[in-house]
Amino acid sequence: MNKYIIEFLGTFFLVLIIGLTGDPLTIGLGLATLIYMGAHISGAHYNPVVSLAMFINKEINLKETGIYVLSQLIAAVFATYCIITLGNEGFSVISNTDNIPNFFLAEILFTFLLVFVILNVALNKNLKGNQFYGLAIGLTVTAGAFSVGDISGAVFNPAVSFGASFFSFIDPEIGSNNVASSDFFIFYLITGLVGSVIASYAYKYLNR
Repeated sequence: MNKYIIEFLGTFFLVLIIGLTGDPLTIGLGLATLIYMGAHISGAHYNPVVSLAMFINKEINLKETGIYVLSQLIAAVFATYCIITLGNEGFSVISNTDNIPNFFLAEILFTFLLVFVILNVALNKNLKGNQFYGLAIGLTVTAGAFSVGDISGAVFNPAVSFGASFFSFIDPEIGSNNVASSDFFIFYLITGLVGSVIASYAYKYLNR
């Protein structure tokens, strides 16, 4: 049970930081801190596509994967509510381009990079016991945000868009400035899954 609580707390504060700051460096450092907080308990996924990658690499089973993802999505909803309550009603999780192929390419590439880095620093036997894993993961998110933030919004995490999508779906007025509910399923979920699966099998291939 403790690991699911950590996944909730870690995802909650990650989305909160993203929604209140929107600053790539702050987000990266915040993620690194949250990873050090929870890695020894839950693995500090805080992202459904990371949990998927861990399932593919047999670190967690199917039931655990489902509860991990559920904890992350619920946390994202609560975090988005807090973001709106604290006054950031313009919390935006949207593509910054009308060029759909560019959007897909940007999100898939950097979701792949994020998951691939996580797998290598967290699972590779040659790096077992390293203490730089949190910083490496956080800086990957920062690099991705600076690189493609102006194209795709640099989400790399379906949970981030899920909270805004949830409020957009139940109350269009509240969600008017947020990602439309369809964008979560059509864009951010698909690109996240594709990037994660490619990274997972690339890692398995390179570490046979």
